[in-house]
Amino acid sequence: MANGVFSGKDFKAWVIEETTTGQVYASPPVVTAPALGADMFQLDVDSVAFPSLSPNQVTAVRSRGGRVLQDADFFQDNKIKAIEVSLSGTFHKDAGITMLMQSVTGSALSGTAIDVLLSGTANGVTGKYGTAEGDKTFTLVLEPSDLVDGFNTVMVGCLCTSFSINADMGTDGGLYKFEATISSGKIPITNNVTNPVGTASGSGLISLTTATSADIKIDAISAPVLTSFGVTVASPAVYTGFTETGYHSFARGAEFTVNANASVKYDSLTKPLYHNFNNQTAVQDGDFFAIPQPSNNCGISIPNGALTDVSFNEGDVMMLDVSMMGTSDGTASVIVFDQA
Repeated sequence: MANGVFSGKDFKAWVIEETTTGQVYASPPVVTAPALGADMFQLDVDSVAFPSLSPNQVTAVRSRGGRVLQDADFFQDNKIKAIEVSLSGTFHKDAGITMLMQSVTGSALSGTAIDVLLSGTANGVTGKYGTAEGDKTFTLVLEPSDLVDGFNTVMVGCLCTSFSINADMGTDGGLYKFEATISSGKIPITNNVTNPVGTASGSGLISLTTATSADIKIDAISAPVLTSFGVTVASPAVYTGFTETGYHSFARGAEFTVNANASVKYDSLTKPLYHNFNNQTAVQDGDFFAIPQPSNNCGISIPNGALTDVSFNEGDVMMLDVSMMGTSDGTASVIVFDQA
């Protein structure tokens, strides 16, 4: 009976660390029954952009007969393709969100909410799918509200390739939000009916209003009047080789990027920013960017960096929109998320 009516808001997102890269199935492996057990963590999502399956199709008309594609000439490869999904939602200091942050920074997955940092000499994880090693990849499950009329979409062998935290005092009282892009080089499972179980997303909410305003820093300027900010860590995934279930190996692209933006009131404190960008010849070494939070509620700092843009925002109050990038001095972390 096709009685279900779904909304995009109905779907839940779960993540689970893999102990065998790209394979969290029951034993023996059954592609319709992955072991989605108590070690799963729910993400507090409000938007899920479902993956495009994008198979490789050959539909060129051959000279077999006439000008219409013949049955025997159709070919589709479902295996050698990278799959991406985008998520956005409310940020919590919990194990599920931490797993995404650890993945994008190339850190070992821990299953707990701990400090996450991007080393100044980071290379990211590399590996072979199907190898019994943990802490590298994870499984993402997109669960509908009704598994009678809908299927789970299960992506195995996942890497987070972009992760952002942002907050705006004009939206939801400055609540921290997140956006993530997740990639896999393995065939997604699109007919799963296992009911995911595990730990619900964290209950604590974090707001820009609780940030320690006196210790906020933008280009090493302390205590500016801040109305919004965002930080993004990005590290593209690359895949190579092939197996019967997709790509053979996974790695990271050539570059990690750390970017930040902030909107601050134009006044005696921040007036040097426009001049600093105009005359910038080197990075700011130390105390470059910081949004501290009490109780280890994911305070964020970028020790070293450079301005990439400073522009006037002519609203009711004159603001400066500041764009920044994090850099490495070879010693300090490029970005630190303080959670423990």
